[in-house]
Amino acid sequence: MFYRTRVLGLLALLGLLSSGLLMVEGQGTKPAKLVIAAVAGGESLGLKAVAPLYEKEAGIELEIVESPYPQLYEKLVTTFQAGGQTIDMAMVDDPWMPKFGTENWLEPLDALGFTRDPDIPTVVYDVGTWPPPRGPVPPSERNKQRRLYGITIVGNVELFTYRKDNSAAPRTWTDVLNTARRLNKLGYAGYVIRGLATNPIVADWLPILWSFGGDVFDNNWRCVLTSANAVRAANFLVKDLKAVAQRGPENTDAADRSRLLMTGQGHQSTIWPGEITSFTENPKVSKTIGKLAYVKMPGGPGGQPGRGMMGNWLLVIPKGSPNAKASADFIKWLISPSTQKTYVEAGGIPSRISILRDPAMAQKHVYFPALADSLASGPNWRPRTDQWNAVEASIGTNLNAALAGQQTAEQAMQKACSEINAIMKKAGY
Repeated sequence: MFYRTRVLGLLALLGLLSSGLLMVEGQGTKPAKLVIAAVAGGESLGLKAVAPLYEKEAGIELEIVESPYPQLYEKLVTTFQAGGQTIDMAMVDDPWMPKFGTENWLEPLDALGFTRDPDIPTVVYDVGTWPPPRGPVPPSERNKQRRLYGITIVGNVELFTYRKDNSAAPRTWTDVLNTARRLNKLGYAGYVIRGLATNPIVADWLPILWSFGGDVFDNNWRCVLTSANAVRAANFLVKDLKAVAQRGPENTDAADRSRLLMTGQGHQSTIWPGEITSFTENPKVSKTIGKLAYVKMPGGPGGQPGRGMMGNWLLVIPKGSPNAKASADFIKWLISPSTQKTYVEAGGIPSRISILRDPAMAQKHVYFPALADSLASGPNWRPRTDQWNAVEASIGTNLNAALAGQQTAEQAMQKACSEINAIMKKAGY
């Protein structure tokens, strides 16, 4: 009997080990490993850097599986549809939240002990909340309880950069244009446009659209890109800024923009924090260290405040995850003030105001004050709809065609709105 009991106990232990779970006194079920699906690139640098620290402190291995941006989205959709049991956490770009929230694929984090920290701006929590706490709500989501599903780990807000050795900080887009006209010359762009079709040009243009008082949708999900403000913003990009931009702006993506800025061939542009850490402020590749300054997005010509676009990366937990509690504990550890300091030194982009406003940190990371200002001034997010990929493709294709001179700004906005309204109607909006 004693021998049989020992054998059964050993088999049970082996079963726990093979499943990656082990009961630890006072801690409940503790996994041996947590698997995180992450995006390949600079956005995951901080996460990879702090992983060994957590493994040492918690005794839990972190397996970070990276995929390129488009493949990560498809991988997560497939995984979540199948029940999401092969990963414990996932990095999610904030425009994906409407799709994942609508499909009920995520664990609500407020049920796992997450509360809002006053050191982290409200908008950072809001972008991980579903249904959205402001703006139009998809029809199918209007009666859902609002829950927190994602915690920001990459505090991305689109910023503005300019050569401080040649001009003062622009307050408005009119200032941007006037400075660009003064400095533009052969081989030196007064403004660098990120104008490649679909996502790149949309990311470059939305802050201009919002600063000009325009938007993509009204509160009933009708496209309003044909409004006077939206057409004016489109013309500002494809006519005014193009006249003082680099050659072939319709073919320029983020890496090309960074190259022009860090080699001294461009004066000003919108820019993401990831570009700053990887390129323009990287002494290994940049020739303009100390010459570029970073500020929040300029305001519109009618006194409209500037609004940077959010591009936060969130950590989420798949619904029904057997390791939800352990995953939540890791996320809490990751966003804690002490961990965030280490995270930042490894290239992570924080959202804690105490870190962004720390003078010592700002000396090392010159864009921190601009990021803090941008978060405080109410950055905007892309419309919270699971149809955004198709909507963005329409805007970006038509705006790129206008930038290339194939149609007017007015024609681009009219065509985009016609396509977008058809997309939304088909989706039941």
